[in-house]
Order: sequence, then structure tokens, then C-alpha cells
Amino acid sequence: MYPYVLDGLTVLFPFEPYQCQLDYMKAVVECLTKGQNGILESPTGTGKTLSLLCASLAWLEQYKILNTDSNGKAPVQIIYASRTHSQLAQVVKEFKSTGYNRMKITVLGSRDQLCIHPEVKALENTSDKISVCREKVRRKTCLFHRNFEMAKPEVVKLPPMDIEDLVKEGIQKKFCPYFAARELKEKADIIFMPYNYLLDAKARRIHKINVRKCVIIFDEAHNIEQQCEDAASVVISSLDLAGCLEDITKVMQWMIDSQSSTTAPVDDNDENNIDANALTVTQDQICSLKLKVIKLEESLDNMKTTKGNIPSPGDTAYKWLKGSDIDFNPQGDIQHLLDINQFIVARSGTIFRSKGQSLLKLSEFIETVYPLDENGQPLFTIDMDAHRKSVFKVYVEEESANTEQRPSIIVAKRPKKIHYWCLSPGFAMRQLCMQNTRSILLTSGTLSPIDSFKSQLAIPFDIVIQNNHIIEENQLFAAILPRAAGNKHILTSVYRTRQNPEYQEALGQTLHNVIKNIPGGVLVFFPCYKMIEEVVATWKNNATFETMNQRKRVLIEQRNKTKFESQMKEFNTIIESDERGAMLFAVARGKLSEGIDFSDKSCRAVIIIGIPFAPHQDRRVIAKRHYLDEMNRGNKEAKAGDTWYNQQAFRAINQCVGRVIRHRRDYGAVLFFDQRFKENTDKLSKWLCPFVHSVDFTGMMKGLKDFFAQYSSTAIAQQLKRPVQQAFFESMGHTTTITKSSMQQTVSSEDILQTTIKQSIEISIKPTEQNTSTEPNVVHKSLFDAISSTQRTGVTTSVPSIGLDDKQRNFDAMLELKRRDTTRIDTLSKKFLSTMGTFEDTSSGSQNNTSPASALNAKTSEYRELLTQLKSAMPHGIYPRFTHMLQDHKTHKIDREIYLKLQTILVESLAKNHHKLFMDMARHISVQFRQEYIQTGQNYCLSNNTQQNNENLINNKRKDLSSSSDLEIPAAKVVKTGHSNNPFRCK
Repeated sequence: MYPYVLDGLTVLFPFEPYQCQLDYMKAVVECLTKGQNGILESPTGTGKTLSLLCASLAWLEQYKILNTDSNGKAPVQIIYASRTHSQLAQVVKEFKSTGYNRMKITVLGSRDQLCIHPEVKALENTSDKISVCREKVRRKTCLFHRNFEMAKPEVVKLPPMDIEDLVKEGIQKKFCPYFAARELKEKADIIFMPYNYLLDAKARRIHKINVRKCVIIFDEAHNIEQQCEDAASVVISSLDLAGCLEDITKVMQWMIDSQSSTTAPVDDNDENNIDANALTVTQDQICSLKLKVIKLEESLDNMKTTKGNIPSPGDTAYKWLKGSDIDFNPQGDIQHLLDINQFIVARSGTIFRSKGQSLLKLSEFIETVYPLDENGQPLFTIDMDAHRKSVFKVYVEEESANTEQRPSIIVAKRPKKIHYWCLSPGFAMRQLCMQNTRSILLTSGTLSPIDSFKSQLAIPFDIVIQNNHIIEENQLFAAILPRAAGNKHILTSVYRTRQNPEYQEALGQTLHNVIKNIPGGVLVFFPCYKMIEEVVATWKNNATFETMNQRKRVLIEQRNKTKFESQMKEFNTIIESDERGAMLFAVARGKLSEGIDFSDKSCRAVIIIGIPFAPHQDRRVIAKRHYLDEMNRGNKEAKAGDTWYNQQAFRAINQCVGRVIRHRRDYGAVLFFDQRFKENTDKLSKWLCPFVHSVDFTGMMKGLKDFFAQYSSTAIAQQLKRPVQQAFFESMGHTTTITKSSMQQTVSSEDILQTTIKQSIEISIKPTEQNTSTEPNVVHKSLFDAISSTQRTGVTTSVPSIGLDDKQRNFDAMLELKRRDTTRIDTLSKKFLSTMGTFEDTSSGSQNNTSPASALNAKTSEYRELLTQLKSAMPHGIYPRFTHMLQDHKTHKIDREIYLKLQTILVESLAKNHHKLFMDMARHISVQFRQEYIQTGQNYCLSNNTQQNNENLINNKRKDLSSSSDLEIPAAKVVKTGHSNNPFRCK
């Protein structure tokens, strides 16, 4: 582990981080230390999940040490939420690779993922599983739950596990994983869970999730706005109310029958018994509930449907419930509906045919309109009425497609449906903040535009960071194609043209030609499923689809979950076994647009066809746009509704684009097949904009061919598959709005260089021969000499044979990539050869025994070889700077200053990127240069006594917490805003 000190906090990282990761972790530490909320945007492939875990867990470890709790409960917990369980499984995997994997964790899931009871597991409906499980637990007929109760002391000692591991452990030891996960959360340091467990007040209450003083992290938060709105929205119909009445009536009849009949004593362990005491609702309570539901149905039938597209204020729903005397107390009508549902579902195979789904819908509707916290207390007790009127809307419509008759009414009426929509995601976020959370962090690769995001969520975000990508210019080809092949047809998938056969044919021919120059996998994103169906039908009729399929295997995204999983296995098999690759037709905002890792050759290109705007005639979309316009009525420059509508579409596009670059060494192309992107490049992700340019079809074909040609080498392809954690690479840059007071002074290699130069100009240089007497072996004045010397004498001949050194493999692969440029390098060496003549002569005494001509030839050959090696060794962007300084050296003749600059660039470049090679050569660097370099850097290494004492306390506590088998942790690096650039400094 690599320790770094960020704002006085030691953070352990599994490898040397990128600069953008250090900036990211610093922002996390600042948020948690100050108890503030933050928005953290960093592109896919920059390691934000690992950075987030390490920084937050380091802060929690320190907080626990300084705030000891005698009862063993964590004084503060971290709640880490993501959208899906598959994403959470990846996060848990990352957690296990950190230096904090001894901390206690748990992963909360539903019975769908965690229940192992055969009978409950076999049920298809989630609500049925809940009801049957609760009934079995109540009657103590579940073996796994009984074993869990007996094994609690052992369960709490389980090591960190994801859901899959916990289920395997439960099956092996026959205890219930679902209740084990809930038990583990009480003393867990970090709790992993899906979004809806946090955003939905009902789910928080059911799972007993207390967020007070917690740090809440939302990973992949780009779609949190919609998640917040959905969590606070609900719908119910007249048919649902009729189903409630039918279920309640049958239970009432059963109660009457059970009281009038005389039976033998009941065996409570027999699951088929119908015990009269099994129902906790009294006869009076159930009769009262039936009358209330009748009133609800009658009033909904008499309610006027919404005219036009402007819905009614949200308090209409509350008045509807209140007018029917609904009891909003958590132990009142809501609990009665749940009890009746549980009773019916547990006996659905005996006397009840219904499974009580309508009862659950009504209870959910009541609790959504009148939300309760985890303690059963109402939220927003003072201003809830104002919230209902402002951020909630009610839309009433007739169910035209359903002609089912309802036995509960005498006069046949067309059933109606009442929608209760939340139009502000800030409502759910404010609910969380009101529970006294410590910090809320939102992170993703596609949160821009940040200002709109902050405004929609309606809570303060004090710290915002936006990182650029870590890739270089030659790793991404991004282009907009306004016209199809032949430049005849304009590419635009607006609704009026997407059904045009000529457009569809032109699009197919363009796509077929483009994929000729793309290796591996290709993802093609369409605005909607309907467009995929239409264009595929056209392409199959004119044989375009068949020719595409011959070029690459074509697969179309499956909507069914089981079929989708099977399809992904097929896709991966094709990628590995078929050199043609495969092409996946997918939908923006669909399963393929996030949560799946298409790294390396699985996705060498993402093609965006059209802009995925939401259906503009959708009633809820219209209501949302109207609501935003009303809220921003004073702003006459732009309609807020239109702005939101556009932002949502481009945020979906940016998420799709993130599929192509998955790590530092990845590369690929992003192609936009729609002319409208030319005027909307500013809406794309900030890191992507510098890469994007508009081309014609010929330019795109040539650009793709040249781009992928540079990666055609087999050695390079193998090297690019290696994990990025093996080496350090600088970020291209970042922007941040972190407060200046929290940022310490930036110390760059240029600062150290300039100071070194000023000092070194005043120092006379002693001949190399004087140094050789005090140092072992041959000592050279510069690393330039070292490279040439070690090449001739064979000092580094062992380097290429180190098969297990990943950095060396990276270096070898880079050499392979540069060998194709040998001719051009030779030309460059001749161009700059004359500039080398003013360097100080570092040759040995053998000069005296050779003629000037032969010495010059030897020196010329040596420098040509040196220049070739330098170009091969230096990363992209450094070599041009190097050659520029050579030219500057020739022009101005400032031998010593330019000489030191060149030497410093080379030393730092090798030290950062080729550490093994650097260490083999380090002993050849002159003592004078080394001392000057270290002396200059000492001023930037000092830390104050208070910080040092705090670090000693934390390190001692960490040793106490660590097991005896833990590896020794090296001394921490003091990080200001980035790495210390002194390669000789002790690490």
C-alpha cells in the first residue's frame, strides 16, 4: 500500500495514483472533514470508485480512533448506494483490494437476492415473497431463520462478503442470509445498498435504515434525478380498489365462518392450518376499512379526468384520501392492509385465490402521499401541504383499454386511474438531509451540467470537482458525421425522417462501410427500441443486414433479463473467438448504456445514432416541462423546461460514450451519426469536447483507418490489456471549484527545476574523473552518458528478462510501438546532431588514444543511438519538449542551463514511468546533480509538528487494529496537490 497525506489525513492506496485520483480523494476528505455535501465528476476509467472508497474509509478510520464508542457501534457509518446489485458487487470487489478490507461491511438486498428458503424462492412475485417470509417467521416455521437466531454471535464475525458470498455461506451453514445482512448493518462501518433503499421513505422504514450522522455516497449518480422522482411517485386505479374490496370481503366472510364453526385444537406448526387467531386485524377494524375503500372507489369514479396536459395540484390526492377518512397513522389503515395481505398470501393455495396485490398498492399509495420516516413519524409535518401543492401533481385518466367489470359497483363505469407525480428530485433529497446526515456525495462520469444538477436536487453542494480524462490525444478518435456515404443524404434521426426508407438505407450503408475499419466490438446506440425494429426490418429487406452480419456478427439488445444475460455471454464468446468481432444494437438509457464493462477489444467504438429525447407527447414529460417553466417564470431568456429536456438527452448520450474508454491504456472511437451534434458539442462531456471534430464520410474512413493502424501491433495489443494499476500516469488536467483555503501550494517539477538551475549555475562543475575515485564502478555526469554507457557495457542487459515486472513490460511494449518510427527518428537525430556538440564531454580517458575524426564518429554514433533510445523511452508529449530544448540549446548556447533542463526531464520521466530501468541507472547519475536536486526539494517535504503527532497517533492505532499478519506500511508521502516530483526522495 502507498500512504499519502491529504489535508492531514493518511490515505492508503493500492498503487501509485494518478494526479486526478489525488485531487478526487482530496475533495472527498474535505467533504467528510467539514461535513459538507459534494458533487464529484470524473470520467470512466479514472478509478473514481477505488479513490472514493480509500478516501472515505481513511477518514472513517481516523474518526473512529478520535471518537471511541464503548458499545461497539460505529459512531458514524458510510452508506454506499449504487443503482444495481451487479454494480455493488464490483464495488465490494474493489473494497477487498484496499488497505481497509478489515473494516466491517454488509450488503443489503431484497429477498429476491438473499432468501434461500425453497418455497419462498420459488415464488415469482417479490411482494409474495415478502408476505410468505413474514408469515413463516411469525409462525417460526422457517428453519433458516431459526438457525440465524441461534447463530447470531457467529454471524456478526463473518468477513467482508458480497451478496453472492453471503448466500453461499448461508446455504452451507443453513442460516438466513437476508436477516444476517440486516443484523450485520447494526455494527458495520460501511453499508452497501441499492438507491431505492435510501431514496424511498417507505423502504427506509421497512429496512430500518437510520441515516442520522451518516455519510451517504451515491455512485453512478447520473440518473439520480429520475430515481428521486420515481421514489416519491405512485399510481392506483379503480380496478385496484375493486380488488381490495374483494379481498377484504373474503377475509370478513372467513372470520364469520371461523367463529361459527367448532374445531379441534390447532397445531401452530402446521402451515396448512387456518388459525382464527392468525389474523391480527379485528372484525370491527376490517369492517371500518371496507367502508373507507368503498368511499375511495366511489369518489374516484366521480372524479373528473384531467383536461389537456396540465395536471391538478398534488393536494388533490391527499384530499381524496382524507375525504374517505383514511387513518394515516402507521399502525392504522396502512398496517391493517399489510396484515390482511400477509394473511391472504400465506394461504393463497387454500381458500383464497387472490394474492392481495391490490391491498399493497393501496397501502403504498397512502404512505407515498403521506410519507413517514424510519420511526413511523410523518415527514414535513409543517410544510407538507405546501410541498404537495408545488412539487406534486395529480393526473386522472380513464383506462380505455380495460373493460373488466367490477363486482363492487352496480352501474357499469369505465375504470379510472389516478397518478401522483413528484416533479422535483429535490423532495427526496431534502428528506435525507432532514434526517441529519453528515455528508451526501454524488459521483459519476456524466453529471454535467453541474449547475443544473445542483438546482434540480435543491440541497447545498459546497464542494464540486470535475476531472479531465487521463488518456492522451492518440487514444480516442471522436468525430461527427453530418452526411451519409456519398454525401447525398443528411444524417438526422428526427421523428419525421427516421421512418423514411431512403434515410434508413443510407444509414445502413454508412454503418456497414464504417465498421470495415473498426476491429473488435462495436456498440451502436439508437434513441428507442422502435427505431431499431424499423431500421432492422428495412435492412433485412434490402440485404444490408446480411452484409453487415458477414462483416461483424450483429446482435440486438434483448429486453428480457434472462435472454439478455444469455446474449452477453454470446457476445463475449464472439469477441474472443471471432476475429471479425461483433456489433450490438442497443438503446440509450438501456441495459447496455451503463453497468457493464466493455473494456479493450469488447468495445473499440461507440456509434451514436440520433439524439435520445424523451417522447415529447408523454404526459409526465409535458407536466415536468410546464412545472420547470412555472418555477422559472422570471427568466425570460430561456425556458427551463426546454433546457431540462435537452440536458436529459445529452446526459444519456454522455453515458453511452463512457462505454468506450474503460481504463488508462484503453483506446477507441466515438462516432456521432447526426448533423445536430455540430451545434451541440458544448453539451457533450467536458473531457470529450477537445477530441470531437466534424468530418465528411471520406475523412471519417481515413481517420478510422489511420487511428486503428497505430494499434495493430500484437505486442501493443497485449500490453494494452494489462491493468492500469501497475504504473503511474499523469492526468491531462482538471478543473475544480474546491475552496482555495483548503488547497495547499502547488509544487511542480518546473518549480524545483528552476531553483536547481539557479543554484547550479553558481556551482563550478568538477571533472568526472574526480568523482570516480569516491564512487564505486563508473560514475557519469549525466543520465545521457549512463544510457549510452550501460548500453555498451551491458549493465542493463538483465532488464528485458524480468518477466514479472509490469512496468518493464510496459516499457518493452512502448519500444515495440516506436520501432516503426526508426526512419523518422534517424532523420531527427541528424537534424539535432549538431546541437549535441556543445554538451560537456563526458568520455573516459580513451579520448587521448584516438584521433579527433574517429572520436567524432564514435560520438556521433553514440548520440544517434541515445536519441533513438530517448524517443522510445519517453511518454507521449515529453519528447517534443525535449527536442525543443535541444533547439533552444543550439540557438542560445546556454549550455549549463539547458543541459540541466534536459537531464531533469529525462530523470523525472524515467522515474515516473519506467521505475525499474531508472533504478538500474540511478547509480550512474552524478553525485552533484543528485545533491542539488534533493537539496532543492527539501523545502517541500516538511510537515508541521501537530500533523506529525496526529499521524503518529493514527499509525499506532492502525497497528492496534491490524492483525499480526498485516504487511508493514511504509512512511507516508506528504501530498500537497500532487506528487512530489523528486525521484531521489525517500519513499
